Amino acid sequence: MSYADYKASDAYTSKISGASIEILLLNANDPSEVIIGRLTGHNVNEDYETLPIEECGEDGVDEIVDGRHTITGNLPAFFSPQWMDRLPTRQDFLGKRYTIMRRVGENWPHAGTVIEVVTGAKLSRIGTQQGARGVMTIDLAYTAERRYNGEEWSELAGT
Repeated sequence: MSYADYKASDAYTSKISGASIEILLLNANDPSEVIIGRLTGHNVNEDYETLPIEECGEDGVDEIVDGRHTITGNLPAFFSPQWMDRLPTRQDFLGKRYTIMRRVGENWPHAGTVIEVVTGAKLSRIGTQQGARGVMTIDLAYTAERRYNGEEWSELAGT
């Protein structure tokens, strides 16, 4: 199914639960390699720096110019030894880059439709949480270069 078909459907304008979206952490050099699949969340912050310009003799800001752009985020997931073995360690983290993809989950209408992609991600923190009760979890923090919405990614991927 094309992204245009998805946009023409009722699903495009419907509110959806986080459970209907799957999140994948992929090797940027080989997107077929899933580092972690089915993450439990994706928190992303995209900041656009704005610089207010005030000139002497003026009563306030007359112009706001654009500055740098940054993307940061974190990815909570359930821990498994398999996924932990795929993550970088001190010995091999240099140069590793990741792609983070959000797409409609397999049991939902328009399954597999990509709705957001973050590229050029580098992990800046790997944390694990372990309690006597409950499931072990991982929390990954990252800094990235670009975020594409679903329509932009569809055009880029030709879908």
